[in-house]
Amino acid sequence: MNLDHLGDALDHWKGSLIELICTEGVRVVPMLTDRDRWTEQHVETYARLLHLRPEDIFKKGERDLFSSKARDTYFRDLGQHDLFLDPDTGIAPDDKDAEKEHIRTSEIAGLLSAAPSRMLLIYQHASRDKDGLRKKLNSLHKSLNGYDIFAYDSGSVSMLVITKDHERARGALDCLRCWLGPIAPARILKPD
Repeated sequence: MNLDHLGDALDHWKGSLIELICTEGVRVVPMLTDRDRWTEQHVETYARLLHLRPEDIFKKGERDLFSSKARDTYFRDLGQHDLFLDPDTGIAPDDKDAEKEHIRTSEIAGLLSAAPSRMLLIYQHASRDKDGLRKKLNSLHKSLNGYDIFAYDSGSVSMLVITKDHERARGALDCLRCWLGPIAPARILKPD
């Protein structure tokens, strides 16, 4: 998440989806790429736009600023909560080349194994590749064997949902299908 994007229309979209899908509470891992620019008031605004409370936003200290150097400590000690991950651009195209704007597949796997009943929501920019989102879902499905994975593709951005709890996945899908009505089949993607 970059401060320059705070308050754009996507924050409202993210908040609506979080509210719809995560009925058991969620914590936000903002993955701030410019932590030194954020004030407490920015964090409060961010929480409000996501329909959450400021205490629902994990705030890492100066030494845990999300960066390539601090990646190993950034995702530690997040409890058992459901999580919304808000990287600038989404899941890294190549786990080895992840920049601070991305989350790695290995980091996703670590967050899921730390809390077996956890549901992850992950913000994702659209791919330049026409089938990029489907390829990403298929790759995640292969890497995260046994997890339910789906995405709401809004065209320019997507929200990926991952959980091992099949009941919760089914409930989230049902809510999303109801919310989207007749356009649900065109907007909800699952791995092949």
